Amino acid sequence: MRYFPAGLFMLIVLAGNGYVLTQTVIDGSGPDVNTLGPTCLTSDGKVGVCVPNFQCNFETNVVDPGATIDLRTQSCPNILDICCLREEIAGSKTVKKMPQCGFSNPGAVELKTKPTLVGEAEYGEFPWMVALLRSTAPDQAWSQDDYIGGGSIIHPKVVLTAAHKVARYIESEVKCRAGEWDTSNTDENYLTQERQVEKIIQHEDFFDLQAYNNIALLVLKESFNFNDAPHMGIACVGKVLPPLGTQCYTMGWGKAATGKYATILKKIQLPLLDSDQCQHTLRNTRLGSRFLLHPSHICAGGIAGVDTCKGDGGSPLVCNIGNGTVVRYAIIGLVSSGVGCGKKNVPGIYSNVPYLYSWLLDAMNEEKLQSKIFTLE
Repeated sequence: MRYFPAGLFMLIVLAGNGYVLTQTVIDGSGPDVNTLGPTCLTSDGKVGVCVPNFQCNFETNVVDPGATIDLRTQSCPNILDICCLREEIAGSKTVKKMPQCGFSNPGAVELKTKPTLVGEAEYGEFPWMVALLRSTAPDQAWSQDDYIGGGSIIHPKVVLTAAHKVARYIESEVKCRAGEWDTSNTDENYLTQERQVEKIIQHEDFFDLQAYNNIALLVLKESFNFNDAPHMGIACVGKVLPPLGTQCYTMGWGKAATGKYATILKKIQLPLLDSDQCQHTLRNTRLGSRFLLHPSHICAGGIAGVDTCKGDGGSPLVCNIGNGTVVRYAIIGLVSSGVGCGKKNVPGIYSNVPYLYSWLLDAMNEEKLQSKIFTLE
């Protein structure tokens, strides 16, 4: 049996907007301020740390460095030390704002560069979406020959994708571009960010002929920077499948109905299907009567003309897990394989992310990377 690589075919409109919350994370670079001097009070009553004069960033520190040497206005035991706010210590760990997982970004949507058509994602609507490119590609120009597939940011330093998209590459041959929307335009509201892949972690039981356990993590050499990047964000990763019939969405730059690859990020809406019914349906295709749907697979779609197709394997299938008017998405599938594109009653096959969730956690722990960033509260 042979499966076609999956991508995007025909697209329809997604309703509803989400919003962005923030959480605080600590960057691991620089000295740990906890190993510096004792705490103290600045001249205006703020809590700081006693450090040598040269370690305090006077350009941004609100405290007059001359005044802080006066022991009557601060409590540093060494007269040569000054009381410096922790965030102003030169080379200290810095606090960064990072979006909570799963929220769409209406702030970036309002800054879209032009009206979108039916089936086109809004600018920043799926802020976790990543394009996998050959590392030889220019930083800004887009060539379809360099496009590998889709992926999702689940950690500032980790992209989730399908194993079949990266199985034939080594780390130095792949890079990840975040913040992309219109591949024909480099003059958008915010810049894209590209990161080289440092390590490819592929499921040890991935079987390419049947796309079993089709999942991989790309650990980046450098984290994505979410400061001043409202069009970028983190995806949540689903632990359980939503009820059957739930309308979910996938997105990407794969082929459209015309047979041409999309330039503006597309989106389609697909219902989740029962696995037994999906297996029965697929047995009536060229896959034959002995076809078995693996537990690492789920099915979605089956609507004529609305399907994933060549060019976008690895892109996420996300479902709304928000409450009431709150729209929040979790990845429950990865575009994996299918039989043709857009055939009536023939669903697409996706990696079952909740089934593979424990592998994902183990892989993150092995790399000493926090998983709570993509975990639903």
